[in-house]
Amino acid sequence: MSALWTDLAGYLYAWDRALFYLVNSFGRNTPFDLGMPILTNVTYFKIPLALAFIAMVIWGGRKGRAAVLLTIPLLILSDSSSQLIKGLFQRVRPCHALEQVHLLVGCTSSYSFPSNHAANVFAIATFFSRHYRGLALPFFIAAALVGYSRIYVGVHYPSDVLAGAGLGLTWALVVLHLEKETLPRIHPGFRSPL
Repeated sequence: MSALWTDLAGYLYAWDRALFYLVNSFGRNTPFDLGMPILTNVTYFKIPLALAFIAMVIWGGRKGRAAVLLTIPLLILSDSSSQLIKGLFQRVRPCHALEQVHLLVGCTSSYSFPSNHAANVFAIATFFSRHYRGLALPFFIAAALVGYSRIYVGVHYPSDVLAGAGLGLTWALVVLHLEKETLPRIHPGFRSPL
């Protein structure tokens, strides 16, 4: 049985590595070389996101304020669980493990699996898609582009991004459930805008 798991793991890693090179090396182009490092760097988005959250608190009504407030525990759950899983798997980033990686950003020494960026952006995309259904497609396109950027810039395998996306999606569904079902029972004055 252990040989079967070893063979399966080797097979999956071979596919993961092949897909990584497909995105990172063979899919290279000048517009992406310029844009993906910006897209993958959260620093560029801190001020616009902070302004959007402030606007939601001021003008978003109960739905906007609830969404902003619940974003905090959502990101704490998503980020901390991702860090915990990284420590369990201790997967070395492709920029340290593979040769001829087209590296466009710094390669940190933190572990690779799962992608924190993917976990957090997919958590936010899922959560806000439920609150603002008309914007679901743009939210998920943005999340997918951030996930893709992590592979393109050379710091994550595709499976890191998929696992991070799944983790973020799961935590968003948990928080949405708590918002809709549990919080009104704990706090009778709370009414979910969903």
